[in-house]
Formats: sequence, structure tokens, C-alpha cells
Amino acid sequence: MFFSHLAAFALLALAAAEPILSPHVVLEKRTFNPEARGWRLTRRMEGDAVLPVKIGLAQRNLDSIEDLLMTVSHPDSPDYGKHWSVDKIVDHFAPATETVNAVVDWLMQSGVERSRLRLSSSKGWIQVNMTVAEVEELLKTEYHVYEDDDGAERVGCSQVNH
Repeated sequence: MFFSHLAAFALLALAAAEPILSPHVVLEKRTFNPEARGWRLTRRMEGDAVLPVKIGLAQRNLDSIEDLLMTVSHPDSPDYGKHWSVDKIVDHFAPATETVNAVVDWLMQSGVERSRLRLSSSKGWIQVNMTVAEVEELLKTEYHVYEDDDGAERVGCSQVNH
């Protein structure tokens, strides 16, 4: 199914203690013309179709990466060769609890049940399967199906409705 090739959404999660549900603000917009690539609009995406949604969370301590790498990789460092475990790396760079909670609260206030949400093992993503109707309401957009010259179908949105 062509959904397996659908790139999931990456939304920037703001580290606010309380989510702000209104007004809707577009933080990033791509200027992409599907017709210029030979894609033809074939139909509006079915509202009950399921999309894999991945929301990228703002990580902590990214400004320290270079220093940490030098600490374990420079021969003159007292911590030379003391490489971190995967768990230590994940914990050090994981988003703040407030960030995760803000996104979870936003999704729940938007009607997504908590039981549907999954935090990735890297703690950098919240994953949820949502219907097209749910995503359209959440992101204030419309999803369409495009077909390329080879007949492959692709899903995309090209406008903000509200």
C-alpha cells in the first residue's frame, strides 16, 4: 500500500508547560508543486484512511554534543575511551518531560486518546496512527492523492484551509 512510503509528519514541539490550541499557526510550509513533478491530482484522500504520524520533539543538550564527543575521543582527555551507553545518550538528549507532556496534552485535547500515543525508544518522537479526517482537523489542512507517470499514488497536502 502506498501509505508505507508516506513520509510521516515532523512537527516542531514547543517546550511550553501548557499547550496553546489556538490560534492555529503554520510554523513551516514547503513550496512544492506536485504538478511540476508530473503528479496528477486524482482525488481527495478518504477520511477513514490511516496515516502514520510522527511528531518530532525538541531535544535537550544538543549544544553539548561537540564537547561530549571530544571528551571521549581526544587522547588527552581523562574520559578518553569512556564511551556512553545507548541509554545514557538517550537520557542525556531526551526532550524535557514538559515538552513531552505539552505535546501529549495537545493531542489529547484535540481528541486523540492517550492509549494511541507511543513515545519512541529514542524519546525524540511521539508516534500515533490517525485517520485522515483526524489529521486534517488537527493540522487544518486537506489531504489528496496524486498519481505519478508510472501510476504510483502519493499522498500530500498543499493548502491550509483555515
